[in-house]
Amino acid sequence: MRARACWLYGEFGSLPSCFKSETGLDHLRHVLNGIYENLTHADLPVRVEAALALHKLLNHEIAIEFLRPGLEVLLKTYLKIMDDIDFDELVEALKKLVDVYHDEIAPYAVSLCSKLGEAYIRLISAKGSGEEEDNETSLTADGLMTAITRVLKSISGQYKELYPQLEELLEKPIEITFTEVGCSSIEDGITCLAELLYNQDQISPRMWKFFFTIIDLYVNDKGLIDEFIFQASVPLINYMQKNPE
Repeated sequence: MRARACWLYGEFGSLPSCFKSETGLDHLRHVLNGIYENLTHADLPVRVEAALALHKLLNHEIAIEFLRPGLEVLLKTYLKIMDDIDFDELVEALKKLVDVYHDEIAPYAVSLCSKLGEAYIRLISAKGSGEEEDNETSLTADGLMTAITRVLKSISGQYKELYPQLEELLEKPIEITFTEVGCSSIEDGITCLAELLYNQDQISPRMWKFFFTIIDLYVNDKGLIDEFIFQASVPLINYMQKNPE
């Protein structure tokens, strides 16, 4: 019944006409508190439905302010649930949190990128290929790379001290996007690479290999980067500007 109740608020609680009156606003506060508490319920279906309901209620400004003090707990809880179950809608919910609390994500950027990157690698390994490829798993994996991109954009131009650590965490996920198995996320991979390069003064040896990867994909006409030559020019320009020699 708890899971059903969370689902119901997730389905209908985001409607603009809901919670307009003072009584309705009191109701919303009560609901938000109840759903927040159910994020840590013992049963996984309750936790999942609570997580999905909360992000839809963020369409209401009062919900954004109500949940703001618990942002750290919220993010950790979402990541923990994602450890328990790979589910595309959970990734969408996490992306919504990153978008809504854009200016407050920095303290959690490293842990978010770490968890999202690990989940991406795990799903890419599990999705199979050819006729055996799991399309739902592929969509979830693509969503994870998009979420990483949004985290990086939320801290762009700030916190230079974080970037060496982010490089280490994201090297493998970005590398996968430049391969056939991960190429559906290649645009996000290029964007992540551009963010890591742009926000540092020097190019690290770890990042230099992607210069040769992009050139190889283009020069040898491997078909993966053809639609994204314009996007790929952004990291290439960063390489040239920061290390012209």
